[in-house]
Amino acid sequence: MAEVTSSRTAREPWPGYADLSEDERQQELARRFDDAKEHGDHSHAYALASAVANYELVHELQPDTTHAEQVAAKAHDLHDDAGSWIGS
Repeated sequence: MAEVTSSRTAREPWPGYADLSEDERQQELARRFDDAKEHGDHSHAYALASAVANYELVHELQPDTTHAEQVAAKAHDLHDDAGSWIGS
């Protein structure tokens, strides 16, 4: 039977994100962002940074123990970075 998810819960940026520690989240975000940047994929970089920032913001507004402030800040910076480089 399929798992039922509330429409009011935060959606993980990628499967398994919520299970990662704050350091692991930062490392994986950086890896995925660098891959998008290497391939000149602005759309993916924006989507990735936005998804992480939004996930962390939802958890900030609905406090629990999984919110990672530093990851949210890094995602914000990467979103800005995605707009500063030219795709190939």
